[in-house]
Amino acid sequence: MEKQARHQALRWLLWVLQGLIVGIGAILPGVSGGTLCYVFGIYTPLLEVLSSPIKGIRKHWLLLIFVGLGGAIGFVGFSGITAALLAWNEPVVLCVFIGLILGTLPDIWRESGEQGRGKGAIAALVISFACIAALFYLFGSVWTVTIPETLWGFAICGVIWGLSFIVPGFSSSTLLLFFGIYEAMSQGISRLQFSVILPLGATMLLTLLLLSRVMRTVFERYHAIASHVLLGFVMATTLMMLLKDCILSTLTPVNVLIYLLCILCGAGAGFGFTYLCDSLRKKAEKE
Repeated sequence: MEKQARHQALRWLLWVLQGLIVGIGAILPGVSGGTLCYVFGIYTPLLEVLSSPIKGIRKHWLLLIFVGLGGAIGFVGFSGITAALLAWNEPVVLCVFIGLILGTLPDIWRESGEQGRGKGAIAALVISFACIAALFYLFGSVWTVTIPETLWGFAICGVIWGLSFIVPGFSSSTLLLFFGIYEAMSQGISRLQFSVILPLGATMLLTLLLLSRVMRTVFERYHAIASHVLLGFVMATTLMMLLKDCILSTLTPVNVLIYLLCILCGAGAGFGFTYLCDSLRKKAEKE
């Protein structure tokens, strides 16, 4: 009984840490909150809660509480810290998150193939990888759009952020950087400015509620295709993070070693984290 209680307490702590990383990652440019939800196994429970709130909350209420607590701390509490870290050394911070995602890829690859990996699934992976990479290229090099720092502007931010949680690989912070509203939004969140938080939160929640049922239906009917589409999104996002100008423009021999070390450390942490979470989940199922 004592051992079971210990395992349960550790699972709660891991859920808080997962939420914390998702919240921080959602702030980071180039990182998708939905990607992190997917790699940590939070994505499917989140869809269940949003698409069928009563049934989903009854089933996942503990997960929701602890992940939500960690996410709130990471999202609000670290928005100012994250901006400061990015200002201090953006390439190092991004390399750690690149490694974190790389470390979880083996687990995502295994999970995506649980219901088969036919030609259609592989084609979906390749097409989704190409599409998301092209989208990042267009927003980074071709299209120039600016979102005003107004009530409606921050409401648009909420829609984009909601999409980043529903569609893993879709990085809200990267788009908001391109749209020129990222700094004002992150400062508003860190300072708890309701003129920023309220419209952003309302439209983000509305986006999640409207699209979650669609995504859940897609996963239930076309799991192999949908999971490989998301895998392609994750892989493309990771590559585009690695090809960001802040990294490519600072590739000196010393920096290359530092970046590789950060990626390796992040990958080790990501792999160990997913392994520990999977082990605890299996033990809980047996008990």
